[in-house]
Amino acid sequence: MSRSSSYFKGEKFNALAKKEGYRSRAAYKLIQIQKDYKIIKSGDNILDLGSSPGGWSQVASSILKGTGSIIAIDILPMKKITNVDFHQIDLNDVSKIDILESSIVLSDIAPNISGVNVIDNENMISLLEIEISIVDKFLQIGGKYLCKCFEGESLNFLNSKLKDRFEIVKRIKPDASRSTSKECYVLGIEKK
Repeated sequence: MSRSSSYFKGEKFNALAKKEGYRSRAAYKLIQIQKDYKIIKSGDNILDLGSSPGGWSQVASSILKGTGSIIAIDILPMKKITNVDFHQIDLNDVSKIDILESSIVLSDIAPNISGVNVIDNENMISLLEIEISIVDKFLQIGGKYLCKCFEGESLNFLNSKLKDRFEIVKRIKPDASRSTSKECYVLGIEKK
């Protein structure tokens, strides 16, 4: 797929998100992952890291339909979403809020992109290290962790960290991701 067709693919999902009331095309990434893997179930307690503008929290809330809970965290502001408890704080400060043990940790966080692969992967690894410490502390045994990473060093780092923490680790590239993007998602199933 050419860069221009990949761009238009992304624009298609942007237009669809606007039409259907989602805050970002990222919502369709979680919708597809949910369709394929059924990671969210009624009654789940979800921790959504890097939640702003709220596409993933919207999808999770629509699946839960008022059961369970969603705690969303971002350093950026986020407009209110029904049944979502939002905290505008840095990831390093997550321990300062009252969080139920979570059955799922979601993260669509990415660092600001420099365009230099080595730097972008190093920055992603720094974020993933913080996320993994949150997963270790707040994700219940048997829980699931879904996060964004980049092909290359950050994916290798993440796989090495998750294989000892989860029974199953899967790499996922949703249709709503631009084919030319280095982004992918990793799903850890059944925390040990």
